[in-house]
Amino acid sequence: MNASTLLEIFPEPLTRKVFLTPGTLWCGADPAIVTTVLGSCIAVCLIDLKRRRAGMNHYVMPFNPAGENSLRYGDIALNRLMVRMIEIGSKPQDLRAKLFGGANVLPFGVNADTVGAKNTKVAVEWLRSHNIPISARRTGGNNGLFIRMNSETGKVLVRNVLSSADLDNPEAAYDSRLIPALGREG
Repeated sequence: MNASTLLEIFPEPLTRKVFLTPGTLWCGADPAIVTTVLGSCIAVCLIDLKRRRAGMNHYVMPFNPAGENSLRYGDIALNRLMVRMIEIGSKPQDLRAKLFGGANVLPFGVNADTVGAKNTKVAVEWLRSHNIPISARRTGGNNGLFIRMNSETGKVLVRNVLSSADLDNPEAAYDSRLIPALGREG
């Protein structure tokens, strides 16, 4: 992907740039570039192309401990993301999801039992239970991901992160539209 292709997908200057840290979310009706870096964490992008708006969360663990109401947990972050999308005028039936992260980067657990696998399972089950189709997915694997979403177009660029030096290169490896949503583990 060259610089002119990136400018078509992510035009400059865009009115707002947002970086999500773990345990945060962003939703907006105004255009923005939303970026985050994931390991075992998950980012769910909910996209409403009809109204040209989107939201993204970044959660760390699948479930909240008793009584804790933090966006660091998937069950809380997913519900709150949906509420925020509705608050900005989206309708649940118009939403599509893009799902990223869930890598096996922590030094414990076997593949089916890792934090990343549990985080992914929570997101997939939640999206299914709310009848929100997954239009792109890049989950699993052993490497972190750098993702950048254009909230107006719903396009998400994804790049593997092998080291902190990978975060210095702004050119993304590929567009999430090219990743089939079904059966993509990576």
